[in-house]
Amino acid sequence: MERWQDYLKKDSINWLLASNPWTRYRTLTDLLNRTETDSEVIEAKQELLDNNRIRDLIQTTAKWFPEKPKRHDDAKMSHYKLRMLADFGLTIEYKPIKDIVLKAKAHQDDILFAIRQDIPDKSKNNETPQAAWNALPCDSPLMTYILLALGDDGKDVMDTVDFFKDQWNKKEGWFCNLFFVRSQYKKLQVGCPMAGLMSLEIFSLFDEKNNLEYIENCYHPLKFHREYGKSLYYFGRSKRFWTLKYPYVWYNALYIGDVLSRFSLFKDEELLKDIIDWIINSQDSEGRFRPTSMFREYKEWGFANKKEPSPWITFLAYRILKRWHEHSTID
Repeated sequence: MERWQDYLKKDSINWLLASNPWTRYRTLTDLLNRTETDSEVIEAKQELLDNNRIRDLIQTTAKWFPEKPKRHDDAKMSHYKLRMLADFGLTIEYKPIKDIVLKAKAHQDDILFAIRQDIPDKSKNNETPQAAWNALPCDSPLMTYILLALGDDGKDVMDTVDFFKDQWNKKEGWFCNLFFVRSQYKKLQVGCPMAGLMSLEIFSLFDEKNNLEYIENCYHPLKFHREYGKSLYYFGRSKRFWTLKYPYVWYNALYIGDVLSRFSLFKDEELLKDIIDWIINSQDSEGRFRPTSMFREYKEWGFANKKEPSPWITFLAYRILKRWHEHSTID
């Protein structure tokens, strides 16, 4: 019987297990299907919590937007760091993470959890920012996903999930209505692909069959973008799109593959097949993956070293292949 490892030139699972605490922990749980009660998983989780780099990341994240970011895709923004901690496997069971979550939930824009950012506004011919704590379609779903992934499923979080269902109960989806993309939306009548991608992450945490309408509508902008073949609301499909890059700050193929591979619904979609082929063809002779782009903020981390194969990037690629294979082999 074919295994997902058959897509690899060589199986580097043992290399992942010997690399760093976050990769080891996630390899055990996500690739080897070990449970949280497994002795190796318990040991790996403790190593994760004791790691100095993780502790420094927690300490930095705990400052929670100490200053206003200069741009929306700034990798230093606090919610991207919190997302990393969730990706690595930390939860609100660990008090320092719970303390950060309380800070994160203290800022709301109506019902949604907000981040510190400027909202561009155009008055006459002048573009002026409105500085505040705001929630946009391309970041508020991420905040909800992070909180759920960290283990917070309280009423305030679940209320935002219901909000996103309301936004994606139609094929046109959700859109920010900012002035610099409004004309394209008026012409195309398709939702924001980044908002769709982030909302799909939320729905990946719930039963797929019970949320098919929302899942399909969230996916529509991504499918449209592939068929459109060019920039959509400033989200491109050039070299920057096809990049092995972490953390998931912006719209790229690795991020999309990570999300779409969670759903059986998309196993035969051409967009996901394109990404699977790209991943398979990107491995080296050892079945490992090297970052092709990096955020300088994380230059000391292994996933930001373009000269060497990255255990974490390799893990992410393996997990995508594993999920897709498992969905593809289920009748």
